[in-house]
This record gives sequence, C-alpha cells and structure tokens, in this order.
Amino acid sequence: MRNLHAAGKLLATVLIACASGPAAAQAYNNFILGAGFTPDPQTGNGDTGGPTQASRFGPHCLGVIDNTPDHTIRVTSPLDLRLAVESTTDSTLVVVGPAGVFCDDDSAGQLDAQVDARLTPGDYAVYVGHIDQPGRYTLTLTEGAGAAAGGHGGQYANFRLGAGFTPDPQIGTGSTGGGIDASRYGAHCTGMIDSTPDHRLSITSTVTLRLTVDSTTDSSLVVTGPGKVLCDDDGAGALDAQIVDTFRPGEYEIYVGHLGQAGSYRLEISETN
Repeated sequence: MRNLHAAGKLLATVLIACASGPAAAQAYNNFILGAGFTPDPQTGNGDTGGPTQASRFGPHCLGVIDNTPDHTIRVTSPLDLRLAVESTTDSTLVVVGPAGVFCDDDSAGQLDAQVDARLTPGDYAVYVGHIDQPGRYTLTLTEGAGAAAGGHGGQYANFRLGAGFTPDPQIGTGSTGGGIDASRYGAHCTGMIDSTPDHRLSITSTVTLRLTVDSTTDSSLVVTGPGKVLCDDDGAGALDAQIVDTFRPGEYEIYVGHLGQAGSYRLEISETN
C-alpha cells in the first residue's frame, strides 16, 4: 500500500493540474494559507497511515503514519484553522510546526480526526494516520471554525501572547504529569511533571494572565521563566490548579502535573486586570 502511496505523491502535480476547480480535492497536495484565504474550504486527499508510529511526536499522538508528511501547509499570517478528516477508517491526525504539535483521534465524530489550531507563520507538516486498517481520506481546511471556543491550540500547543491578545482565552490540552518531581523547582512546587514543558509561552508585551487547569485528576501547575517560578496545586478549586501573575516579555515554560493518578487536562489562558 505504501508503494501506491508514494506513487500517488509523485502524481500529485498531475492531479493538481487536472483539478476541476481551485478548491477541488488534490492527492497529497500542499497549501499556502493566511488569514482570509480563498477559496475556503480547501481540500486534499490520499491514503491513511504508513510504517511509523505517530507516538514519535509524543505519547498523545495515536495510530500509524507515513515517514514523510501527506501534506504541508505554509502559513503566511496568524490563522485559526480547522483541519477535519473524513475517511473510510478510524483516522488520526498529526500537525507539526512552529505553533507546536497537535494530535487527534476522534474529534470529528464517526471515528474521524479533527484539529482546531491557532497557527503562527511558518511551515507545518500534516500526517493522516489510522488506528487499525488503512483507508482513503479527504482532508478539509477551513478558517475560523474553532474560534468560537477561544484560541484552541490543541494538545501541547505553544502560545505567543501580549497585552490585548485575541482570541481570549487561549486553550491547550494534554495529559498530566511525568516522571519528574515538581519540587526540583522549589519546595512550594508539588506533584509529578514531565521532563520537558507541556507548553511554551512567548510573552511579547507585559500582560497579566490567569492560567487555569480543568482536569480529570488532582492537577498541579508549574510556570518557569525570567526571574520567576510559579507553582500551584488547588487554586482553581475542585483539586485543580490556577496561577494569576504579571508576565514581562520573555520565554516561559508551562508544566501541568498531578498528585496521584495521571489524567487529561484543559489549560485556559486569559488576560486579567
């Protein structure tokens, strides 16, 4: 099947030339998108899966994918983008680029994958995988569909924020914890965290932020950056963590941990006075 996959990619330019219209689905085609792109939506298609595990991009990434991207997206300006898969199998989706790693399994319903992401300018790799059996898929890209719920960055997303940022709130998700004791950052830090940040936060101008965790477990939160280490356990209530602080320009790291059992979380970042 992968030989056919590769052959399909070699034929992509022919299919592009023969497409019936500017938004016609094209096998393994690439995209150049920015805010207000037309036509909207844009689509591509191909065969799911490949010989490698999607977990090479993180334990939250499921299924098998190809060695090389099925599609690439060059983002020319900040963009709220929905990537939705419609397939003949149980599909998965991985998007990798400057804004982070976004992975999904069933968010589009009917065992299909969907990612709503705030993409910053740069080049992104898109992999369409599957859980069990390979199948055919159509990938649809549309602007702004996920903005109603805030800036949903998806799993382990990174953020670039300054005063007055939009959309507000910004949202990221993932799994809590890891193999490192948060007390490495100070006795006031509790729980188990990962060895690498769950999210990175670039602050472009001084802003006061509220970072709130909503999780399925007893969560903890650690934020490190220029001149500060911020930690919390139950500040959001119901065993969840919350931090409110003023952030000056610089690079910060965010760790979402747990006390006891691991779970999934939703991190919400909003501006506050």
